[in-house]
Amino acid sequence: MNINWQALTKMPYWLARPKSELDKLRQAAVIYWQRVADILAWPARQLDPMTAELELVNLLAWERDISQIPNETELMYRTRVKYALQFAKGAGSKEGWYFMFEKLGTPWITIDERVSETDWDVVSLQLLDSDLAERNQLIDNICRQYGRTTRRYQYDTIASMPLIAPPNDFALDSLTGFAKLNDDMSPKLGLALMDNESHFIIATNKQLIS
Repeated sequence: MNINWQALTKMPYWLARPKSELDKLRQAAVIYWQRVADILAWPARQLDPMTAELELVNLLAWERDISQIPNETELMYRTRVKYALQFAKGAGSKEGWYFMFEKLGTPWITIDERVSETDWDVVSLQLLDSDLAERNQLIDNICRQYGRTTRRYQYDTIASMPLIAPPNDFALDSLTGFAKLNDDMSPKLGLALMDNESHFIIATNKQLIS
């Protein structure tokens, strides 16, 4: 509850002397009603795993089939409990997996299926090398819990390397001619010329190495 107690308890200027008896009474009343407001808001906060007491979060996690991963941060644990239903609903689609990884703080991910020269049931998860190194236990847990039973998941790492290069100029000139001869083999000859010129400028180059 966001209550502006200063504006709510503002007194006329002739009574608002700092540290006066009346001001002390005002401060005591503010402290009392702040505690009352916190007590009234406490049950509502327990419904949200992000603000509930950790003991209640553990009960919600048990209800939603979520178990805490070793060395997992409390924020990540609370996030998985909060979005457990959405994660389960979207587990069968790419959009659901993208939503899942975005909520878990790993938005840079690419999911490929039916990869050429790979078994049809393999799903390739392409992640940043840093994310895979720091969150390997979390990613393993996600694949075990939300992965499709008829699919196998493999990890591919992506390294982002900025490449700075001077502007490059690519130019193309082409000339095409068409000749048409009459059927009666007469010497009449019709010519048509087409002139085409293309000019491309590339200012920056980016390279993605996987």
